[in-house]
Amino acid sequence: MMHFVHVLLVYVFWFYIVLFLLAPIVLRTRFRLKAEVEPAVMPSSQMPELAREYIEARVADFANWNFEPVACVSLGNVTPSAGAYMALLSNAHTSEWADATFVVSPARKFGYIEFITRCSEQMQIDTNTSPGAPVFFPVPQHHIFRLPPVSDVFTLYRVHRMLVTEITHGALPVIPSAGEEVAELKRRVNRYGPWQQEHGYMVLDASGENYRLTWKGAILGAWRSIWPISVLRAWRQRVSNQAILNRLGAAT
Repeated sequence: MMHFVHVLLVYVFWFYIVLFLLAPIVLRTRFRLKAEVEPAVMPSSQMPELAREYIEARVADFANWNFEPVACVSLGNVTPSAGAYMALLSNAHTSEWADATFVVSPARKFGYIEFITRCSEQMQIDTNTSPGAPVFFPVPQHHIFRLPPVSDVFTLYRVHRMLVTEITHGALPVIPSAGEEVAELKRRVNRYGPWQQEHGYMVLDASGENYRLTWKGAILGAWRSIWPISVLRAWRQRVSNQAILNRLGAAT
């Protein structure tokens, strides 16, 4: 019995050594991020059925809080394996953004809702219900709160407003003038690649069309997705989420 356990432990040890060596190579080889994402305005009726059903139901909920639809857009394939559809909304009274987004990838299909308060390039608060811990790397200027336990627009907006009050200390939010919202969305989406390059995680390829992972980005990105690291990160996010909800009196 002890011999069997010893052999099993050796096997597991070498399996993880190989996995931790090969995973960054595979990820670096396959990963691409579009340098220029072009949000394509489209009627919701042209979205895939699952995306349309999810988005239209949430847009109706946002209307109760003075968030008016600006446009429905397709973000195309931001990466080779994942695309997204979005209803973009704004609140002219509070100068805030909201969106209902549906992501389509070979691995999964899911939707989430989000509120965004942007005061400047150095201060932006995003509160959303996107599931799972992100594999890649946050922008330091952004305070991003992922709260998948929250299921409704009202609770998420209440939490978002409390977080904005705590973080901004009275700084005023800004949104572009009417008609410029989709252009601002494009600008926001396309900031991501340059920020990752600035911090050494990605680099623009020779064609100028895609960002690719550096070895630093590939190693960190791959290792964060491997068990048990992925489980620990998910557990830490759940604990952090619940702490925020408890502190703000919005426990689910």
